[in-house]
Amino acid sequence: MSEPRPPVTLSSELLEALRAILGSDGVLADPDAVEQVTRTCLPDRQLPSAVVYPKNAAEVQAVVRAAARAGVPVWPVSTGRNWGYGERNACYEAGITMLLERMGRIWHVDEQLGYAVVEPGVSYKQLNDHLKRSGSRLWADCAGSTQHASVLGNALDKGRGLTPMADHYGALCGMDVVLADGTLLETGGGPAGHNTVRHTYKWGVGPYLDGLFVQSNLGIVVKAGVWLMPAPEVFDFAAFEYKASPDRLGAFIDDLRELVMSRAIRAHPHLANDFAMMCILSQYPHEMLEGRRHLTDDAAARWRVQHGVARWTFGCGLYGSREEVRYQKRMIRKVLGRYGMVQFIGAAIRDDWFGRLVRYVAPIANRLLGKSPEFTDVMVPAINLFRGIPTDEFVRQAYFKSHKEKPSTDIDPARDGCGFVWIGPVVPFTSEHVMKALALSRLVFEKYEFDFFVEVIVESPRSVIVLVGVFYDQKDAVDSARARDWYHEARDTYIAAGYPPYRATTMSMPDAMDTNLPAKALLAQLKAALDPQNLIAPGRYGTPPR
Repeated sequence: MSEPRPPVTLSSELLEALRAILGSDGVLADPDAVEQVTRTCLPDRQLPSAVVYPKNAAEVQAVVRAAARAGVPVWPVSTGRNWGYGERNACYEAGITMLLERMGRIWHVDEQLGYAVVEPGVSYKQLNDHLKRSGSRLWADCAGSTQHASVLGNALDKGRGLTPMADHYGALCGMDVVLADGTLLETGGGPAGHNTVRHTYKWGVGPYLDGLFVQSNLGIVVKAGVWLMPAPEVFDFAAFEYKASPDRLGAFIDDLRELVMSRAIRAHPHLANDFAMMCILSQYPHEMLEGRRHLTDDAAARWRVQHGVARWTFGCGLYGSREEVRYQKRMIRKVLGRYGMVQFIGAAIRDDWFGRLVRYVAPIANRLLGKSPEFTDVMVPAINLFRGIPTDEFVRQAYFKSHKEKPSTDIDPARDGCGFVWIGPVVPFTSEHVMKALALSRLVFEKYEFDFFVEVIVESPRSVIVLVGVFYDQKDAVDSARARDWYHEARDTYIAAGYPPYRATTMSMPDAMDTNLPAKALLAQLKAALDPQNLIAPGRYGTPPR
């Protein structure tokens, strides 16, 4: 990782103003403390001058006005647990990082209409716990990263989940937004203050404003509605392992699309390659490198066989009435059975005698199938993700190469020096495009000598996200540079092929619109109109830097 420069100190007048607004515990200006709070998993690092912690919308407004008077930019972050994309790291030096994690109020849950109104500090765990404690019939979708990620933060960066409500941005409806002049805007197109449908009807009257504040810097979202799903009558879980020859993978992709298109698969599964699975189940086998930077194909195959991992694996929730779930199981077994092994193991999360029996038998069955005990350990957390129950089980993979073992609690890869970075191009859901994207990806991995990590994420019946990532040593400047170069070449390769990433890291945010100059110019005009000082997050998602 590049060494960060010492942060620029804010004026004493501004610091006094911020402490008057937030209290002494709401402003962090000590350089060592600021450095620790804003650590990143990325190979590029920028340090802010201070971190502030507003507790409500009024404090956000006051901080924005104080920063405007001083001419200091503000980088807003919900909780900063988007590990591998930028965390609490801005794309410029100095300024104020505004951390919204203390804004943790759940304002309302509407059981009849199926939505919640939450602030940006509300995590997946907090929302799920609230629903379970209240006996709600509703489920909230969650990301597979960490239970402590922000519901709104992930949605505003177009993050994805796993259930039928996996489109997190699509589930947002009606926002409260602090603009650069401190004004509080209520979106929804209806009468401000008493619009009864602002959280149930997206479009309102006139131009749709909510989209202006997603992956943007035109305002700070301090509250929003998020749609939830009612618990289905029946839930089950399919586990699939690809056993067919590699040359049939294209046909499998097309058949998988048709299952999704026909709603025989209603979830949004992640098809993980063998290396991605091994990150979850094992620690990196450094002893198998034999002086290389990444595993040979033969070494990777031997490692895979040791743990009983297939070349491709995915899990999938099944939802609906008994008749609907029977149809889903029949179609999944019929179609995917051509390519590998399908098991229905949803009973593993039941609290009755049968569920206890399944959990007792699972380790024995896994051993008979040549699988390591870790398969059993991740079974229940994996199934629960498809019920909207968040977990930290899978973010532990961030430690698999940089540490001797994965922690079981207090997981924070950025704080603990884990180096990794993601990029996810969006690709049409056809065998031709998916196989081309995989081939392009492999070439870039081979050029920079990284192990090939990929998940093909079902975005919709028409598109997938080919999520790729690399793990590197943050303490090694050469390895950090290699990861940085890998990221930029992978991004350029995907864009040249017509596969734009669905989100950007802070390493590429200022360049995010460089390949669409009319769109970049329009964004600059909108930014100049709404934020003439370029106060809020300059450079974010292709807008002008400061």
